[in-house]
Amino acid sequence: MKKINWGTGIFIFYTFFATMLFYQVYKSTQYDHSLVVDNYYEKDLTYQSTLDKLNNSNALEAPLQINYYDILQLVELEFPPEVKSITGSILFYRAADKKADVRLAVEVDMDNCVNVFIRTLKPGLWKIEVDWIGDGTPYLDRSMIVVPDYVPDELISEILD
Repeated sequence: MKKINWGTGIFIFYTFFATMLFYQVYKSTQYDHSLVVDNYYEKDLTYQSTLDKLNNSNALEAPLQINYYDILQLVELEFPPEVKSITGSILFYRAADKKADVRLAVEVDMDNCVNVFIRTLKPGLWKIEVDWIGDGTPYLDRSMIVVPDYVPDELISEILD
């Protein structure tokens, strides 16, 4: 068996080191470095209004109920019955991919409810943020859901029948 001399060992070490370094640089260029929120400085400056909205929501006698039915892939928002003239927006926020975020307008029915089918959302963890105004008072409610990978259509039709 032939021994490797020290010059060959140093060459092998530096070659391995440079190869790993170039590999890491290549992998880092493949990663999306975009921010979760585009203008986070402006958002941070207006955070007091967010706290006021959260306090208004906590002060409600019957708060907004956010119900998630994973098999039906339905999010049901039940607004307090005493609050009228409700407007606002619903944000489905995914921290892993800001391009997948969905914003919807609040359109309540006769029972002060909003039903949102979420079949088009990617599987994973989602944050629901409901920014709404009722009777002129601003409110903010938050919840988190986990959208499953796959729910068969046969199961959904069986449950609905």
